[in-house]
Amino acid sequence: MNELLRLVASALKLSVGDIAPGMTMKTTAAWDSLAHMELVISIEEHYQIVLDGDQIADMTSLAAIIGLLRQKGLLDGA
Repeated sequence: MNELLRLVASALKLSVGDIAPGMTMKTTAAWDSLAHMELVISIEEHYQIVLDGDQIADMTSLAAIIGLLRQKGLLDGA
């Protein structure tokens, strides 16, 4: 999970301490379309996966990203 938070922080050009569980694209000014694609690429490279268009479009919140990675068995937790 810590690595994911670092990936998110890097893509959004924020500190890890600024990453909050309830973050969404709508509520985070730094999370624009360019930052979103940087985040997607970082996640794909780090976790060695390929995300489809629907998955990328659904990744509009930190919770959604965590849920997707857990669904793929890449993060621990319920």
